[in-house]
Amino acid sequence: MPKPKHAEPKLVNIEINGIPLQVPEGELLVEAAKRVQADIPIFCYHKYMQPVGMCRMCLVEVGYKQPDGSVRKMPKPQASCTLPCTEGLVAWTETEQIIKDRRAVLEFLLINHPLDCPICDRGGECPLQNNTQFYGPSTSRYIEIKRHLPKAFPLSKYVALDLERCIQCGRCVRFTEEVSGDSQLAFLFRGAQTQPHTFQLTEFTSRFSGNVIEICPVGALTSRTYRFRARPWDITTQKTVCTMCSNGCNLYVDSRAGKVVRFNARENPAVNETWTCDKGKFEQTYMHAPDRTLQPMVRRGKEWQPITWGDAYDLLLQRWSELSKERGGRAIAGIAGHKLSNESLYLFQKLLRGAFQTNNIDHRFTRYQGALTAPPVQNEYRDLEATTLIFVVGSDLVDEQPMVFLRARKAWRYDGVQAIVAYPLPNAVEEFAVLSLRYLPGTEDALLKGLLHALLEMLPAPSADTAPLKARLSDCTPAWTQDQTGVPADTLLAAARQIAEAPSMLILAGEKVWNHPRASEVIELLQVLHQLTGNDAREEGGLNLMPAGANQQGALELGVVPHLLPGYARVDDPTARARFEGAWGMPLPAEVGLHTDAIFQACLQGEVQMLYLVGADPVSEHYEPTLAERALRACEFVVVQDVRMTDTARYADLLLPACPFTEYEGTFTNWERRVQRFWQAHPPQGAAKADWQVFAELWLRTQRQTPPFNAREIMREIAQLVPAFAACAYEQLSETGTRL
Repeated sequence: MPKPKHAEPKLVNIEINGIPLQVPEGELLVEAAKRVQADIPIFCYHKYMQPVGMCRMCLVEVGYKQPDGSVRKMPKPQASCTLPCTEGLVAWTETEQIIKDRRAVLEFLLINHPLDCPICDRGGECPLQNNTQFYGPSTSRYIEIKRHLPKAFPLSKYVALDLERCIQCGRCVRFTEEVSGDSQLAFLFRGAQTQPHTFQLTEFTSRFSGNVIEICPVGALTSRTYRFRARPWDITTQKTVCTMCSNGCNLYVDSRAGKVVRFNARENPAVNETWTCDKGKFEQTYMHAPDRTLQPMVRRGKEWQPITWGDAYDLLLQRWSELSKERGGRAIAGIAGHKLSNESLYLFQKLLRGAFQTNNIDHRFTRYQGALTAPPVQNEYRDLEATTLIFVVGSDLVDEQPMVFLRARKAWRYDGVQAIVAYPLPNAVEEFAVLSLRYLPGTEDALLKGLLHALLEMLPAPSADTAPLKARLSDCTPAWTQDQTGVPADTLLAAARQIAEAPSMLILAGEKVWNHPRASEVIELLQVLHQLTGNDAREEGGLNLMPAGANQQGALELGVVPHLLPGYARVDDPTARARFEGAWGMPLPAEVGLHTDAIFQACLQGEVQMLYLVGADPVSEHYEPTLAERALRACEFVVVQDVRMTDTARYADLLLPACPFTEYEGTFTNWERRVQRFWQAHPPQGAAKADWQVFAELWLRTQRQTPPFNAREIMREIAQLVPAFAACAYEQLSETGTRL
């Protein structure tokens, strides 16, 4: 059965260092001690992994209150990382015995340690170094020769292993077994030769390998991309949010001399806990790419000529003015990318609709570009652990949604949540799924029809509402489905039975659904499946059409689509339109605009003559790149505003340099509709400007209204106009983000 989402924990009375307090029953003592600011040093313990009590660094003295009020002590110190809190527990963390024990533990750990802190890349942020300084012996009694092993052995593309420093805490091994699930690391050999490595001494290829660097409490596992690039006292650290997918992982970005040198995970229990994927940790390097654009440029023949921002604005607005006089807003279109902040997306659609008088605006590069009128997602991360069945359809979850994959695997491992995966290729979810429906590519619609047919046969008493559906699917028998999809009939029936018997089901649909040739029908079938199983009435279940881009969900929420204003208000609704017209001080176009594919077709036919692309690279990202290329060649005036000289930027007539997310502040909206803030990590490079600033300056030149002066003012305007964002003003936005 699913766990209650808001169950109140049972509290027990304990005492730590003479301070009485109440804590949830079963909470580990090492965590309870934080409530009274009692510092218990640790090495092997990690909050998001199972305790093992290997290093013995967290020893404390423990006793229990007796009925007469006296305290009966345990005869020996206990490891606080494995001791759950129960009624009457009493603990002391700083007794003479504990101080002596900690010193002894550290002395043993340092026997074979090379003590190479001055040249160790972990120096300055090493738990072993810190604990030795605070709790360890002042001098060493060990005078024998220490072990010598290869330095900086390349364990993987990103991770270097220095075995001389390893203290065998087991964190890295346990991570691959408990969290990522690939179980690539293990302890090999015995005694002084014990070492963490892959089983066959091959390359460590986990998609989450970067996490072992962060959780290693010594300098044994270090980053090959960061080694010797900076010291902790050289860098400036700022809070940010990952832009590599829609998961919204919280990160710290470290910069030195105006350049990003490292990303580390930032704890957010509601989102990524404290994990990252390798793409987010190591591959966000586009802000310092060699092809970074640093000043506005205009095309003169085959050459690029640098110009000032003022000249760039004049050129853009002159071309807009000429087209407006001839054909109005129909000749202008804009496409935004998925890495723009909420504030930038809002001002982008405001500029196009208000100043340029066009609803030809979109952000989608998938085959499905239909008129969604409600959020395509219904759940959040914690629902993965509260449901009883997760159905993954058309998504390689570990690649498309890595944090969702980790949370789904955690739900299976610790909460008994079962999973069914439907995907045409081998994938990581199959390792823990109860059933795998590996179908032929492109047959998602046939698979769902067969699944619905089987479910209808299993329903105890079909209602009159299901009669038309049953007639529509009468030919979609398990045998027919097997012929169409390659999924064995008995596997299909087993999946249908599993779904029918599940108290609640959460559906995760991915890229194969969005890019299916008949995507509209596939999405409709998923909606029918969701309703047929009754999951629309349960908060633990839900249908989630997972967005791929970092702020793709934000683009939908804020109206960067041809048929919707911010907050899912329709552009052809006079009441909704009047509210925005009053706020923006101008009339807005009433007709529904063109979606991405229609914009490209209009470019080919000469109907759209000015195309404004912001952070969008359709030549690389569109499902049909040749259509994007032909449209860009055909369009008379193409403006590209981006961080880098992308494949799309090479077709531009005017190029505007934009800032990446590390050079300005703002918010993103992740797949679960959680709005999260990020901060400026370092100054903009060259003449680059934040996207919202470019739009604000264009707005000022066209409307002569007071523009917003910072991202805070833009979010305040959004919060006033869009009810869902009412709690997202910066003054109210919590550290863990706010769900819409």
